[in-house]
Amino acid sequence: MSDLLNIAANVGFPMAVAAYLLIRIEGQLKELTGAIHDMREAVLTGIYSTPFNEIHREESHSLYTPT
Repeated sequence: MSDLLNIAANVGFPMAVAAYLLIRIEGQLKELTGAIHDMREAVLTGIYSTPFNEIHREESHSLYTPT
């Protein structure tokens, strides 16, 4: 009987904690998946007015670049 309680204490508690954390994180994972999907759709539909290869950025001087 004590062996059974020992196994339940050593195995059951970590399983319960893992199940609790998985259930709790599931909602956040669904939100992140939706945000990634929305961002992918925005990039594929072309929210930018000009393609990336035509964008000419002004060169900004860095603090580490000598002037």
